[in-house]
Amino acid sequence: MQKMRHGKLAMLGISHLFLKLEVPKSLFLVYYIYVTEDPYSSPETPPIVDSWEEKSPTKPGVSPPLVTEHLRGTRPWVKFCSLAGYITAGFTLVIAAITIQVAMHKLSALQLGLLASFYIILAILFIIPSLRLSRYERSITRLMVSERLEDLEQAIAHQRIFWRQMGIMILIIMCLYLLTIIVSAILLLANKAGG
Repeated sequence: MQKMRHGKLAMLGISHLFLKLEVPKSLFLVYYIYVTEDPYSSPETPPIVDSWEEKSPTKPGVSPPLVTEHLRGTRPWVKFCSLAGYITAGFTLVIAAITIQVAMHKLSALQLGLLASFYIILAILFIIPSLRLSRYERSITRLMVSERLEDLEQAIAHQRIFWRQMGIMILIIMCLYLLTIIVSAILLLANKAGG
């Protein structure tokens, strides 16, 4: 009797371990039959796998709920950053139009073209990540509705592309800073040598 009680307790603990490790139900049943004292007798109580599907955190083709919840929490911030990028790009273009209008009579056509190009490039640098963030936000919204694994993969793919583009843009900006420092140093040394 005591041995039977310990066997049931051990089987209860192992069934919970199998649930946590997400071991397939068929493998658990094979293990259950193997460790019972008499594999040919019917069990007194069935193994604790009746609610396997309910306790399993992931089902085939379904996004894990915890991952979906984390993405749901980031969605408002992603949307905010995307809108902030669009608004900043719009303000940059408005400032460019005002600056060019004011400086039209003071600067040459080449200088005006360079100034306009600078502002347009600056606006594009805000628009590109905002587009990626918008796609990422829409894919999170689709994931929240469908909870499909394919939508989770799409959301992660948009996030990966966003961070890759941000890394490239940071490298470009660092190279431009370095180039500006080098050109400024050369011009400063040329002015000192000439004067």
